[in-house]
Amino acid sequence: MKKLIIFILIILSNKISLAENFQATLDTNAILIGQQIKFSLKCSDLNSEINWPILTDSILNGIEIIKFSKIDTIYNKDTSITYYQEFIITAWDSGAYYIPPIKLNNNLVSEGFLLNVFSIDIKESDSLKDIKEQIEAKFSLLDYWIWILVLLIVLLVIYLFNKFFNKSNQTATTKKVVIKIAPNIIATNALDKLEKKKLWQEGKIKEYYSEISEILRTYIDSRFNIIALELTTEEIINKISKNISSESTKELRTLLLRSDLAKFAKSKPIDVENNESMLLAKKLVDQTKVEIHE
Repeated sequence: MKKLIIFILIILSNKISLAENFQATLDTNAILIGQQIKFSLKCSDLNSEINWPILTDSILNGIEIIKFSKIDTIYNKDTSITYYQEFIITAWDSGAYYIPPIKLNNNLVSEGFLLNVFSIDIKESDSLKDIKEQIEAKFSLLDYWIWILVLLIVLLVIYLFNKFFNKSNQTATTKKVVIKIAPNIIATNALDKLEKKKLWQEGKIKEYYSEISEILRTYIDSRFNIIALELTTEEIINKISKNISSESTKELRTLLLRSDLAKFAKSKPIDVENNESMLLAKKLVDQTKVEIHE
């Protein structure tokens, strides 16, 4: 009987040791839709063969990987090796998601996690609002008919003078120089100007994301000939995904959805996300720019 107890204790101690050598951790088990959290894997080498999971787009259906780090290899003083990798994940639909255990081999298996995703609480008293208020016309051409008439008379006089009184047979030709400003330069200048306003640092989250969303939509309109100012976020993603990389598509979706939540759902992203939004916007413009040559 004593030998059996000792045998069981040895087995349990080995399992505890193995559990310590492979860990999967999750920042929290409850988030709002679109909120990003960290999911990490850490394993100490046991001189045994392991199958490290390859996760790039999603952990499971409904939980999307926004970005992930390379597998870090740490050489310890006791000649053992530690492997570590981080994933930034999120979910776009509310509900409870079960992240199953991750298995490196028969001995190294992590715990499973339950991630609860909650939707943003919108009060019934809240009303839908337009993105922009309607702008009334301040004037019409009829208000300036006298000046228009004078201008037409002057142009007619100039035309008749050139036709009947200019005796020169040589026709002077001038080349009209059109200075074209690339859409990426316009967008970059606008983003730099917005960054200097320090809106989110002053608590003006909604104004900050309204401007950054408008700058990106205007750039997409000019760069890809997509009427982005009149489309929803998903409509923009569907149209632009054929023209840019999958990584840029994911980053654009993250940024536009974050802007939508801040503008319409009164979401307040954290400082890290506010700073990241500006970096993602500049990165998108830089990676999709097309130089205009005269």
